[in-house]
Amino acid sequence: MSVQVSKTAPGKINLFFAVGDVQENGYHPVASLYSSVSLLEKVTVSEGISQGISQSISIAVESPLAEMAASGAFDIASVPLDEKNLAYRGALAVIDAQGLSVEDVSLHLHIEKAVPVAGGMGGGSADAAAAMAAVNEYLVRTGVVATELSGEHLLELAAPLGADVPFALQGGISVGLGVGDQLTPVELSEAIQPLHLVMVPASFGLSTPHVFAELDRGRAVGDYPSTNGLEVPEALLEALRAQSAPIARICEIARYIENDLAAPACALAPELKKTLAIQHEGIISSFVSGSGPTIAFLMDSAESAHQLEAALKRKGRFAVAVEAPSRISF
Repeated sequence: MSVQVSKTAPGKINLFFAVGDVQENGYHPVASLYSSVSLLEKVTVSEGISQGISQSISIAVESPLAEMAASGAFDIASVPLDEKNLAYRGALAVIDAQGLSVEDVSLHLHIEKAVPVAGGMGGGSADAAAAMAAVNEYLVRTGVVATELSGEHLLELAAPLGADVPFALQGGISVGLGVGDQLTPVELSEAIQPLHLVMVPASFGLSTPHVFAELDRGRAVGDYPSTNGLEVPEALLEALRAQSAPIARICEIARYIENDLAAPACALAPELKKTLAIQHEGIISSFVSGSGPTIAFLMDSAESAHQLEAALKRKGRFAVAVEAPSRISF
């Protein structure tokens, strides 16, 4: 029987995202608080029909991406199935690290997508992380190599693929510094309940480089302020760890949610302001997720989250209730 290895990795939100000025290498230093969400990408590795790495793709049933595809807001054919795909690049990084070349393997990657594309939720990065973990195990189980790469080695390989890829390998909640790849996990008591959010994808995508470019342009002419400092507030971390009454904890967390990319994203897509202004019982805070255009609503309970999801869907909007950090094992 042929070997198949499936791995999942989570989408993410940024509960805090401070961005420094662009450096000579084109990158921006950041201070980010990442949280995984209960929306997972899945990559399955199996034997390919020819030498090299082939790819296929599908959409997870009952995911927000499936709803977007059904309405015509997302075309799965827009996802590249070549060397540009982050799953391919993640697989190749593992192969190279094992001293192999593409000609030495015959792999097929099947990507099952659930996270909205170009929505600021790190779906492509999750694909890369899942592919890395799956290929790492597959090469050992099929006898191609003797030993798996360590988790630390995978994190090193993940960093050049993109700032969100190392986090997607770990999940949970982490502080990210540097370009987001210097991760420090935030340990939470198992007694602490996850946050409940409603993610509202837009019917269009926003290019992350374009949002950063708008931030740079705006700062140069005084449209956007410089960051107050590249440090995640300790008060936010304390609020996350607090074992106080749930609503008090959620309100305290909401006080410190911040995103330097929110204003540039709204400048490029002014319609996001209308989504941010949505009023509904149970909403504690609304904010742009990462570089957008997905909007996140922090809710006071799971019940309120599901009620808002249903209300938005009745109005023809895309919406999905999630937990953060994800309690799903991946």
